[in-house]
Amino acid sequence: MKLQEQQIRKLTLAGMFAALAFACFSYLRIEIPMGLGLTGKIYVGHAFILLSALVLGARYGALSGAIGLALADLLAGYTTSAPPTFLAKFLLGWSTAWAAQHLCQLDRLTENRARLRAAALASIFGSMVNVITEPLIRYSFKVFILGLPQPIAYVSAINCAVSMAVSNVVSVVLAVVLYRVMEKSIGL
Repeated sequence: MKLQEQQIRKLTLAGMFAALAFACFSYLRIEIPMGLGLTGKIYVGHAFILLSALVLGARYGALSGAIGLALADLLAGYTTSAPPTFLAKFLLGWSTAWAAQHLCQLDRLTENRARLRAAALASIFGSMVNVITEPLIRYSFKVFILGLPQPIAYVSAINCAVSMAVSNVVSVVLAVVLYRVMEKSIGL
């Protein structure tokens, strides 16, 4: 495949993954009351960030998730959440792609079972990074940028960690299943 065709394919897939992450957040999320007027959001949008990172690598994978979910925040009325969402989802995609390439060496594996295991491990790694970094990013943003009191930002960060942990479990499973489907259908 020519370089230009590869770029078009990557951009097309990145746009598709961003749109799928956006749609999952916008239309398939479950909001759960968490106390103090806060809600936790459970959704499978992370599955498409993970999948994008596995298929497209760090740059496209990280940007597609960051753009898709930051745009979802903006259009859903969570304007102040968009900047930390962009950073957190970028890190989710980047860390997953990094783990796939450097820790699991996904590109070098040829056996289907080994590739699937590597995709699962990279997705779990990226999700663990997300569960740690996203609450820290949101806490810092709320305290240092928005000027919210630390106890409120702390409770919000705990809420975020719980939401991300639950969402990521489902998202990892879905991402690995979809990775296997894509592997068979388009020959990754």
